[in-house]
Amino acid sequence: MLHYQEDPKDGQMCSGCAAFTPSAASDEGNGSCKIVGGPVKLRGWCIAFSPR
Repeated sequence: MLHYQEDPKDGQMCSGCAAFTPSAASDEGNGSCKIVGGPVKLRGWCIAFSPR
C-alpha cells in the first residue's frame, strides 16, 4: 500500500524521514517506522516519506 522499497528514491530514504527510528545496534542498517510495519532499511523509501 505504501510502496515500501529497500532502495532510496530521488535522494529520499528512511534515514531522513520523520517517521523513522534507527535500531539501537548501529551496524544493523535497519530501524523501525511509525507508518510501515516491521523492520525497515536505513536506505529504504516509501510514499509516506516526510523529511525531518
